Amino acid sequence: MSKFLFVVPPFFGHISPTLSIGASLISRGHEVKWLGVTPLAAHHIPPGGEFIYPEEDLVEHQEELQRILKRQDDGPACSGPEVMKLALEETYVPIARIMMEGLGKFVDYWKPDVIVNDCISFAGALCAHIKGIPCVTTTPVPPDVMGDTANSAPKIFEWQEKLIKGLQQEFGVYTDDIVIHSHQLNLVFTSQEFAGIKAPLPHMKFVGPVKGRPNQAAFDWERLERSEFPKVFVSLGTLLVDIRAAFFQKLVEAFANAPLTIIAATSPDIFEQWPDNFIVSSFVPQAELMPKMDVVICHGGFNTVNDTFINGLPMLITPIAYDHFHTAKLIEDAGCGIKIRYKRLRIEDLKKAVFELLENPSYRSAALRIKETFIHAGGNEKAVQLLEEFIAMESIPTDF
Repeated sequence: MSKFLFVVPPFFGHISPTLSIGASLISRGHEVKWLGVTPLAAHHIPPGGEFIYPEEDLVEHQEELQRILKRQDDGPACSGPEVMKLALEETYVPIARIMMEGLGKFVDYWKPDVIVNDCISFAGALCAHIKGIPCVTTTPVPPDVMGDTANSAPKIFEWQEKLIKGLQQEFGVYTDDIVIHSHQLNLVFTSQEFAGIKAPLPHMKFVGPVKGRPNQAAFDWERLERSEFPKVFVSLGTLLVDIRAAFFQKLVEAFANAPLTIIAATSPDIFEQWPDNFIVSSFVPQAELMPKMDVVICHGGFNTVNDTFINGLPMLITPIAYDHFHTAKLIEDAGCGIKIRYKRLRIEDLKKAVFELLENPSYRSAALRIKETFIHAGGNEKAVQLLEEFIAMESIPTDF
């Protein structure tokens, strides 16, 4: 059996699918650990796994880390170029710098057979390159978010290349190659059809959504079952804290006492009182809830997008920042949802969109077509198969 080290960013949406894959690897007898720059509660980790938080190596970086995390709430107010700068220059690259020392020490101690880095955890692949360890990348969102910048935006492409090569050179990697992602295997957690990639690179494997991460969140199931109205699930993910109250205030104004049951995944404390037809909880068992829903409203976090379409549900997507706009376009192109940009989200448009999704069967039919592509992609079984084949190939001696 093999030792897999998942290197993850401090964003739960990126961590979540790796927990599902890790659980499947553990069930097959592999050793699995995760490493990140912020602590992760033990109840999220699959039994038999372990989350490594190299606290001693991160003490001096706490102020910078908190500043980086707080900056994520600035995304909605940023222009497109500003969002790119916030993501790459002010988030991913500095987190990679912060992570390298503790990661390197742990890799030397534990000696993993494979390092699996999330697509924005550059330190994982960079460390693997330096230490000669096989590397796999995981991509929890549809690729090609920025398009072909080499041809469409050469100045942006040049800026990206300079930034990444500068990071690599800081750690002694002087090459024209970009080594912050694996060029051997990249697991993408959606279907090729939904992502709209007609000719993917050979190492890019679309495995669809994965499932199975622990989630023991309590929920008022009896209250949900008593409802006779259509059920609408609403999530804003784990980031974007500053706009949460404004977002849900619009939901309240639109649907208070409407013939709907709204399941709102947010802190109940943001308002003193909620309408009677709202079920509000900070943490929800999302995967278990989805089969009971009729429509989903979200900003474009891809775990929620995957949970929506693996259940064949239509979606109202309200893109706010980052990759949300790319995801919204894919949803519209597939015909399985409606997009209303958050900054243009008016109460009447919100009402109209939700009832259109409920009453027009074409959206659900399109969502069911996407569901079939997700199932065909293979999920956990396909991802584990590819990982085991990868490590088997990497273990074959070449000097004979």
